[in-house]
This record gives sequence, C-alpha cells and structure tokens, in this order.
Amino acid sequence: MSPAVLENEPSGPCICRPWLTIMVDEMSDRGMHHIQDDLVDTWVEDWAAVGLNEIEALLAKHAAFLGFLEANGEAV
Repeated sequence: MSPAVLENEPSGPCICRPWLTIMVDEMSDRGMHHIQDDLVDTWVEDWAAVGLNEIEALLAKHAAFLGFLEANGEAV
C-alpha cells in the first residue's frame, strides 16, 4: 500500500470542500414547498394540474424524438 493511502480510509484522506455540494439537481423547478400551499382549498386541483403539465411535457419530448427518428429514416 502506498504511503499516500491511509489504512483507515478506502481511498485516501477525505478532503472536505464546503463550497462543493454533493446534491446536484435534486430540487424541482417548482422551487421550495410551503405548507401553506397544502392548506388552500384548491390544493388537489393545483397538484393535479402540475402533474398533468409534467406528463404533457414528457409526451411532447417523446413525440419530438419520434419525429426526429422518422425524419432520419429510422424504424420506429
């Protein structure tokens, strides 16, 4: 074992970088969740609308990809 690798750590010393986050793209584009949003009378409708928008966006991406494949002569 090389002297640079410490025996009590699997791959050498742990270098902490406080400016470097380990969580990348974990928060949604909608931002922070507030409990007040759950207490309004229209929370179910709001929640469903957000879900439908996300499904529509996903389906639009798939349709665009299928259109790309068809335009390039790929078998779908």
